[in-house]
Amino acid sequence: MSLVSRPNNILAQQRYFQAPSKSPLFLRGPRDKLFVYGTFLVLGTGLVGSLFGVTRMVRDLKD
Repeated sequence: MSLVSRPNNILAQQRYFQAPSKSPLFLRGPRDKLFVYGTFLVLGTGLVGSLFGVTRMVRDLKD
């Protein structure tokens, strides 16, 4: 089984994440930038869409 014979990488990962670095902790992992920037993209798109809808409602524009 692959779960039983896997190497223990906890100490190496602990050294990596606790080492002094200028980047924030939530951006240090290998795929963290993808998750953070994807989340910002989704939130930004929702915010822009909501503001666009509100401005159309305030101006009383119909389709």
